[in-house]
Amino acid sequence: MKRIIFSSLIFILFLTVFYTCKKEVKDEKWDDTINSGFIRIACDENFKDLMDAEIAVFEAHNPKAFVIPIYTSETEAIRLMLIDSVRFALTTRDLTAKERAELEKKYLRAKKHLIAFDGLALITNKSNEDSILSLSNLKKILSGEITEWAQINQKSSAGTIRVIFGNKESGVLRYAVESISPVDSLSSNIYSLNDNNAVLEKVSQMPNALGVIGVNALSDENSSNAIKYKNKIRLVRISKEETATVKNSYLPYAGDIRQEKYPLWRSVYVILSDPKNGLSSGLSIFLANEVGQKLILKSGLLPITDSQNIQVNIIDEYPK
Repeated sequence: MKRIIFSSLIFILFLTVFYTCKKEVKDEKWDDTINSGFIRIACDENFKDLMDAEIAVFEAHNPKAFVIPIYTSETEAIRLMLIDSVRFALTTRDLTAKERAELEKKYLRAKKHLIAFDGLALITNKSNEDSILSLSNLKKILSGEITEWAQINQKSSAGTIRVIFGNKESGVLRYAVESISPVDSLSSNIYSLNDNNAVLEKVSQMPNALGVIGVNALSDENSSNAIKYKNKIRLVRISKEETATVKNSYLPYAGDIRQEKYPLWRSVYVILSDPKNGLSSGLSIFLANEVGQKLILKSGLLPITDSQNIQVNIIDEYPK
């Protein structure tokens, strides 16, 4: 009898320890505070250089904070948030109503924070001398109405225009489809690769290529990409005018985006689903304030505040 009672007590003790440990493991997943702990975040791979710099400085300011970035496509970054693997996602779009509803089923609410504006850069092979393009012709290239470089410049011998994007689920391709050339079908001469590095490499090899990437990949002149491809590719100037000239066309730099001279720009958001104001919220606050905004400017993006911390006139939609 004593043996039975003793065995029962051991079994109950085991169950108590098991469920206590299980609860502790579950709770430990989000045991971070606003300036300490361990988190993973999801980030559109176009902003890798920016976020590497931001995380390094943020962790230096917060020695007990550890941030592990997952650089992936914009679609995957949002998916990771929807399954509650991350509570911080850096994207160039807001969540849809369906996606918000999916989060709410998990008792999570998403908040959108605008932190910067990003220019999309068009790049060509260094041998291609057609480095000025009108927005009108770009739309025709994406729709397939223009397929040859000679249709833009009769003297060109570059041949068929091959438009190259990074990941097919990236925010860059989505921007092109939804905002630059919203047509029923795109040109058959559009291709997607794995990431920005693959686009840079392919354009450096193909005289007829037209690459589309986020400017962050090239904006730091001391970065490995900027140094490696300096003499292999060139940035394309874009004009809003029907006839593009040097005087009316611009490059994807922060100053020209701010003055709305460069037409290819998009908003950059932090999407948060952090109900306890933990480390994800702390990183978001850092990005929106002075040090984080200075790093955004240094990376070649336009911050939401200028150098005097005066709010920029924000138009949270694409220029007409």
